[in-house]
Amino acid sequence: MNIKEKAAKIRTLKADDTFKDVLSEVRGRQIAVFLDVSSSQDQRDEAHNIVSALTRIENYLDSILADEVIYNRKQLKLKLK
Repeated sequence: MNIKEKAAKIRTLKADDTFKDVLSEVRGRQIAVFLDVSSSQDQRDEAHNIVSALTRIENYLDSILADEVIYNRKQLKLKLK
């Protein structure tokens, strides 16, 4: 799959309300673990790992979109030459 196709799929995924809701709900549940004074250190560690993983997934998706921007700029420069 080329960068344009991949970025288009990523944009569709990021715009999907179900996807956004799932990420938000999972993150919210993990944040609730941090705020719960009765949660154990293991629970907080697991919540931290989950929030970190979600952030890495979001960062990866954003990097694909950034790669497309760079690709488009390179293509534009080639056309202008």
